[in-house]
Amino acid sequence: MKNIFTIIFSIIFISFPAPIFSQSTKVYEYWLDEFLLPKLQQKYHSHKIIDEIDMHLKNNIDSVITLKRLLKKNKQAEFSEPSKYFNKKLILQKTEEGKKNVKSLHKTLEEIENIYKVDKHFLLAIWATETFFGKVRPRLNALQVLSLLSFSSKNRLFYLKELLYLIDFAIENKINIKEIKASKAGALGQPQFLPSTLVKFAVDFDNDGNIDIWSSQSDILASIANYLKQFGWDNSLEWGYEVKLTKSISCYLEGPDHSRSLSQWKKLGVSRFKGKKFPQNDLNNSYSLMFPAGIYGPIYLVSKNFYTLKEYNNSDLYALSVGFIADKIKYKSHDFFRPWEKTETLTKNEIIGVQEMLSKRYDTGGIDGLIGYKTRRAIGLYQRDNNLQQTCWPPL
Repeated sequence: MKNIFTIIFSIIFISFPAPIFSQSTKVYEYWLDEFLLPKLQQKYHSHKIIDEIDMHLKNNIDSVITLKRLLKKNKQAEFSEPSKYFNKKLILQKTEEGKKNVKSLHKTLEEIENIYKVDKHFLLAIWATETFFGKVRPRLNALQVLSLLSFSSKNRLFYLKELLYLIDFAIENKINIKEIKASKAGALGQPQFLPSTLVKFAVDFDNDGNIDIWSSQSDILASIANYLKQFGWDNSLEWGYEVKLTKSISCYLEGPDHSRSLSQWKKLGVSRFKGKKFPQNDLNNSYSLMFPAGIYGPIYLVSKNFYTLKEYNNSDLYALSVGFIADKIKYKSHDFFRPWEKTETLTKNEIIGVQEMLSKRYDTGGIDGLIGYKTRRAIGLYQRDNNLQQTCWPPL
């Protein structure tokens, strides 16, 4: 009888997008006993960490429903209301704290920049964006979060792999896995690395024998630098320039597949604000247009460094905010020249509806409820083909 139930449960686990439980944890407990823990035993054999994980997850089973509800609260306002991503007060706080860190961590930052060839101001900007220089840290239990996401999220296999990476790291570095904290997405430490990123890119920069992205400032900053370096950061390039366009350049020309050299963009009438010139030594380098809010906000020419920042977090607005804060820390005065206009609030389902309609004819980059450059471009092309104002932003 048990074997039949196991087979049925396995079919359910594979077939359905995500098991659902509201007031009971019995299905989750069964999954622990019949799927997760046997899988861990198979991989790690009789290692004592398996008993620790088993005991920890079961001793804290009563908090699973509360955690499940918390994980469902995953609003992504940055994809529907870009202006809200750039809170002036918060950006000012990050900038001021960043400038203090430039001075207090001068020696460490210089050493890291010399080794990894990544501009220190971007390391500080990412650190600020992720955990406000370590002052706002994740407080959820990593084991619980990753096991629950492995059980009930739409990306269960992905999170199961992340859980295994977490266990590998804990064993290798002799860390008490029960005490590791994580965000709602399973990200760890002050740089907010997923376990796989931690294993692959984190470094022991202070040479104390421990990779510590929780407390060691040098390990934290060097790990961020190593990550950006491995994904192609080029310190000889600017990340981007805010620009103004002539009427002949439409927003649907956005995207890295429409890249041109700065000199070519200049010939097309793209220019910087207040008479600023593009640096002479950058004119032959490739840049692409980026309309983070369609025509309703600042417009940028961005280099491949912008897309390296997106490897850290695949959001145009995340990468833009990191670049913007880095420049705020780096320069005496820096701000947007063109203001962010208020745009219509859209839910993820509403964006999915727009993508489903557009995808019948245009490339939206997928149907995921996120307004990336391909979705913005598809909107612009639809508007062009239907003699509408080309805004590259919903509603159509």
